[in-house]
Amino acid sequence: MKQQSKSTKGDFDQDAGGTGTAFGTAGGAIVGGLVGSLGGPGGTVVGAIVGAAAGGAVGHAIGAGGWADSNEQYWRENLTRQSFYETGFNYEDYAEALRLGYQHPRSHEGETFEESEARLASEWERLKGKSRLTWEQASRATRAAWERNGRGDI
Repeated sequence: MKQQSKSTKGDFDQDAGGTGTAFGTAGGAIVGGLVGSLGGPGGTVVGAIVGAAAGGAVGHAIGAGGWADSNEQYWRENLTRQSFYETGFNYEDYAEALRLGYQHPRSHEGETFEESEARLASEWERLKGKSRLTWEQASRATRAAWERNGRGDI
């Protein structure tokens, strides 16, 4: 029987919750305030608020390395239904493997999974952190995220 891990926010939002969001919010507020000032003092305030919200959202996604909340949410909600999932492991065990499969095709466009597998295995050893997965186990999750990314399902 498959077990579902406790859903906690974590691995992928460390940077997104901080630096990317902060810079995006600040930049958006400045640009929004400048554009809004064309409409007078009230426009400056409204423009800064709207710009901060939009900039924060963009900064959040950029800070997460493009991973973004919807992708993390997809894997958290669907992990135990995946063919690669093994009972006894949780989302945190699979998280870096999934992120690797999401990000790698973007930085090595045009390569197949097979062409990239040696590099991915090496990166896995460097990035896996506290994951209990071997590369053989992680590679199936990495491939699934790679394929999902390639189909534009994200």
